[in-house]
Amino acid sequence: MFGNPLLFTAKRLSLTALAAVAIAACASSAPTHVATHVLSARQLYVTYGCADCHTLDGSAGTGPTWKGLYGSRVELSSGRFVTANAAYLVKHIVDPNAMTVHGYPGSVMAQAIAADDLAHKPAEVRKLVALIKSVEH
Repeated sequence: MFGNPLLFTAKRLSLTALAAVAIAACASSAPTHVATHVLSARQLYVTYGCADCHTLDGSAGTGPTWKGLYGSRVELSSGRFVTANAAYLVKHIVDPNAMTVHGYPGSVMAQAIAADDLAHKPAEVRKLVALIKSVEH
């Protein structure tokens, strides 16, 4: 009825392989925006350009180093001192000009992160604050 059984099996295997290739091709061409990709704090540090100005090892940069920053006493450009706690860091990240650190131009950070709209990304801001806290002393 089917003729040569080996030929029938070979055709069936070929169709199965072809279907598997088609499924794989469709899966790989799926839009990337559908998949949720969560970035780590260090990836955010690089993605948002934080690494361009803030070091994690204590070396000098365009902005203050993040090493030892968390919990330290920070002088603002207004002459006032604040503790670099989570509340201060969140405020500074989402609105850099509100509490500029003495000796650093606040407008630079504000311009650098303007397009990132971090005020509407609280989970990512919390990750950055956690990274800053993790590089204590």
